[in-house]
Amino acid sequence: MDQAENLRLRVAGGKGIGVASVEPLRVMAVTSGKGGVGKTMLTANLAVLGAKRGKRVLIIDADLGLANIEIVFGAKPKRHLGDLLSPDVSMDDVLIEVKPGIHILPAASGIQQLTHLGEEEKLRLLAVLDGMADRFDLVLIDSGAGIGDNVLFFVGLAQEIVLVVTPEPTSLVDAYAAVKVLSQHMGLKDFGVVINSVVDEMAARDVFQKLVNLADRFLSVRIRHLGYVTRDENVHRAVMAQRPIADLFAQAPATRALNVIADRLFSMAPPPAVDGGMKLMWHRLFREASVPR
Repeated sequence: MDQAENLRLRVAGGKGIGVASVEPLRVMAVTSGKGGVGKTMLTANLAVLGAKRGKRVLIIDADLGLANIEIVFGAKPKRHLGDLLSPDVSMDDVLIEVKPGIHILPAASGIQQLTHLGEEEKLRLLAVLDGMADRFDLVLIDSGAGIGDNVLFFVGLAQEIVLVVTPEPTSLVDAYAAVKVLSQHMGLKDFGVVINSVVDEMAARDVFQKLVNLADRFLSVRIRHLGYVTRDENVHRAVMAQRPIADLFAQAPATRALNVIADRLFSMAPPPAVDGGMKLMWHRLFREASVPR
């Protein structure tokens, strides 16, 4: 059994090498077709709301060249995920506890060589991440935007995909492109969608339906509406204060909306265990040097 398959078995709630989990680890990737739609905001607040529900949460900042999850928590990491590529650096050397129950695995900012991981580097990260299952209940991957190699790698680690979309036409088109690539090249068929920065529920439903109509015409995927976050000036205030809005403004409209999304996500049963075909998927992932854009 290789490291990738062992990690996937742990994620799915099965038994990895020498491990028996009472409750399966849940791994969720928060992604989008374009940047600037609120992935990091959603990730950070889901972490806060998960911790408030008693979960041990790990956030992986997978936007390796443009790190920002630590900014939301006002943290100043000394090491980053790229340091794990060195055999002399352990997970504990890099992890930071930003709040009780919440750790982050920070990325780097402005380091170009991390924007495209090679096969050996991916395998090294898999080996390191393989030891997380017994330390956390929930792993949130804050992926980069788009359909680059790193995005496919980190989103491919997750059981559950949360796609963030805004009402902007470019966000909708790029979200469809992300679903297309993730479904056709990674075999992912189930996507939860959060509509961010909308005026009301009707506007959110309209955006969601447009995405569903596109996907139904051309793709064989399942797209679920997880909820929406209304435009709220308190989001900006929380960002400027370097704190998640759910932590700073518990009664804000955006926080109430985020609680609805968190309740839906955390009350859902995790997907069933993966089958032996997952091992083939990992081999394919490591073979592909690039994906057609």
